[in-house]
Amino acid sequence: MDVSVIMAYIILGTGLFLTVKLRFFQFTHLGRAIRGVFRSGGGSGISPFQAMATALGSSIGTANIAGVAGALTIGGPGAIFWMWIAALFGMATKAAEIILAMRFRDTGKSPPVGGPMLYIERGLGRKARPLALAFALSGIAASLVGTALVQSNMAAQSAYGMALSLGLPVKRGAVLIAAGLLACALTGAVILGGARRIGRFSEKAVPVMAAVYIGAALFAIIARRARLILALREIFASAFGVRQLAGGAGGAAVRSALSVGVARGVYSNEAGTGSSPMAHAGSSQTDPVRQSLMGIFEVFADTIVMCSLTALVILTSDAWTEGGMSGMLLALYAFGETFGDAAASVFLSAAVTIFAFTSLVGWSLYGERCAAYVFGERSIPVFRALYLVLIPLGALAGTDAVWKTGVTLTCLMALPNLAALLLLSGTAKKEVEHYKMFEKTPRRGYNKG
Repeated sequence: MDVSVIMAYIILGTGLFLTVKLRFFQFTHLGRAIRGVFRSGGGSGISPFQAMATALGSSIGTANIAGVAGALTIGGPGAIFWMWIAALFGMATKAAEIILAMRFRDTGKSPPVGGPMLYIERGLGRKARPLALAFALSGIAASLVGTALVQSNMAAQSAYGMALSLGLPVKRGAVLIAAGLLACALTGAVILGGARRIGRFSEKAVPVMAAVYIGAALFAIIARRARLILALREIFASAFGVRQLAGGAGGAAVRSALSVGVARGVYSNEAGTGSSPMAHAGSSQTDPVRQSLMGIFEVFADTIVMCSLTALVILTSDAWTEGGMSGMLLALYAFGETFGDAAASVFLSAAVTIFAFTSLVGWSLYGERCAAYVFGERSIPVFRALYLVLIPLGALAGTDAVWKTGVTLTCLMALPNLAALLLLSGTAKKEVEHYKMFEKTPRRGYNKG
């Protein structure tokens, strides 16, 4: 079994444990999480919404389009059901990560700084510093390899696809170089302004790009609404191998749907990897649990909304019933049935380009937080320079080996983080219980939020 799939099951198991430990907090407070998205707290950091937008922009990417199409091709429609399950339990994992990041963050800096490195060291004691260093070093490598190289390549390839769709007489190499340099310049313009500029950029860019994609997907689904019930029925039937049982392949079908769905769900919303708590820790919100509600919404928006819409666009299309396609090509033809092939190609290419860009911006923050923990604050300019240099190089690189390396590095980030989540789950539980006691009236020293 693939290492990434094994890791996905470990993350799912951690999410199940934390769901029980926190007494199903993500379910009982999902409505409050959705309602509270646009509320802000006072304080010296970036706003709670900016923190969430930065984290969401980092996680929304090609996994929401090509990743979903790939999950359907490999695991069948049932993979989407198990993707939902991974997200529902992942909400508890994300909540616990953010609670601990807020609880053990360094408020002496402006904006505050936190993440798994700090809650491992401060929560478990100095003896756990090697575990914190392991996370931080993996985080540096993952941001440089898995993001700077891979996401810039995705942006450049998508820009080339968009140029072809528009009928422009361009050369592939020239487009890739130009796209890489442009991505480098735009990313630099944002990240050199620090966490606050990243937050301001994310709060404007992420809602717009998500709204446009959601609107286009809903339009396509509504246009084919007669097939919607059949598509949903297929998801649930395939999840439990109902149709395959007749052919004696029910067990294998369920295993395939489960493993693919869980893996794609985990790597889409990043719950358990320890990345997004570094963005949330900079929030001006002073109540850890209130900020964790943003994380619950983050997982909900990424997987339950964005991934589900992509899946339904595909499952209600002729492209799915005819078969023979996978990945981005399957998504392209599914959207093309409603908008036309040229328009769909331009739209999806633009979407992937923008999603890749927001990932570049968000993950730069994660990488510099990890670099500062290991090497000190003076290393941040060096990290930023290296990150920006790798972006145009990534635009020209082959991605297969880099993708696999990036996934491996993300797994290495997750291992120390998951260990800390389990060991500090009691602390997260106490924070949740305290929050529930004063839910209607804010605690002293905490924002109403």
